[in-house]
Amino acid sequence: MDIRVICVGDELLTGDTVNTNLAFIGDRLAQLGLSLQSEICVPDDECCIIDALDFCAYADVVIIVGGLGPTVDDLTRPTVAKFLDRPLRLDPTVRDNIRAYLGARAATLPSDALDIQSQVPDGAQVMPNRNGTAPGLILRRGNTLWVLLPGPPRELIPMFNQEFLPVILPLARADWEAVTLHICGMPESAVEKLVRSTLGDANGIHLAFCIKNDNIMVRLSQLCSCRHENLEQAVKALRNAFGYHLIPPPHQTAAEYLGAILAERGLTVATAESCTGGGIAAALTDVPGASAWFPGALVTYANEWKTQLLGVPKQTMDTHGAVSEQTVHAMLDGLLSTYHTDLGIATSGIAGPSGGTPAKPVGTVVVGVAANKAWREVKTFHFNGLRDSIRARTASTAINLLLANLLNQQE
Repeated sequence: MDIRVICVGDELLTGDTVNTNLAFIGDRLAQLGLSLQSEICVPDDECCIIDALDFCAYADVVIIVGGLGPTVDDLTRPTVAKFLDRPLRLDPTVRDNIRAYLGARAATLPSDALDIQSQVPDGAQVMPNRNGTAPGLILRRGNTLWVLLPGPPRELIPMFNQEFLPVILPLARADWEAVTLHICGMPESAVEKLVRSTLGDANGIHLAFCIKNDNIMVRLSQLCSCRHENLEQAVKALRNAFGYHLIPPPHQTAAEYLGAILAERGLTVATAESCTGGGIAAALTDVPGASAWFPGALVTYANEWKTQLLGVPKQTMDTHGAVSEQTVHAMLDGLLSTYHTDLGIATSGIAGPSGGTPAKPVGTVVVGVAANKAWREVKTFHFNGLRDSIRARTASTAINLLLANLLNQQE
């Protein structure tokens, strides 16, 4: 099936907004064995939108994202209607739904703003928007399905899953059969090496690797015309090869997997963070139900706070530096003894762009994990990249290091 996406919005081309919608659509379709043939990103300009529509005119499905709001730069609805030669008409039901969603706020909006978003091209199927004002629209011309979706992800994602997929799936024929595995606690190069040594020539299976959140994603796919047993055997072989490094479904991140293990064992973890600035705590509290196993975090960015809140001896930092394994050991000592948590994570590092030295260049970070007096691991890492990347990699490494130690203890 030839599926194409047109993303509309000046903000996507100026860098003001990251186009996460395309990533979501591509990933969601891939899960269903479907794939995107192309994507075009255009500004809020009628001519540019028409050029994109013309390019996609013979596809099976064209998904147009964004530009459905009530302002003058929201041109998608009238431009698509013009391109398909479908007059726009005000739909009273859509208008009532928008009023109901806005509640008392509807009285503060100009009437024409409500009217603009209530316009529907002739023959369009309306997809209700339960998380915003702009409805989605589905139109058919010839063999092509034209789909208009709102731009905000909190509106697009549920509409895509709940309204659009039930329409397209009966019409779709999957091109690919795919399985996605999530691997934690291993670098991407090591994951690829183990996958290829395990599968050999892979019997026609297409392999894709990427870092996603705090783990390595491995997607195995093959044409539906191939034998299903090939894919099934490959997945089984990789499950055996990766062992505890494989995140079991339904978990898709190392943080989710860690939370499930902590909840199952009745353990708690707290963090003492310097260079990550609370990034580990943020990743852990992204997991629903984290309050059951995550009591809190200390962001001890300044050396004085490391001493005051964690009891790190000033002499330790004077002698070895704040970014040192000795300091992180002391941070763990203070965290575990003072705050009475079962497990601890501590980090210190130089995220840059300044602060590095020949002995400790930017990207030098120290990560420590411990379980009171039972076990402990403190390691120094050297990460390349910009400040945000170094901080994110440190947080991911810390979660994976704790997870690996917990799983090792289980083994």
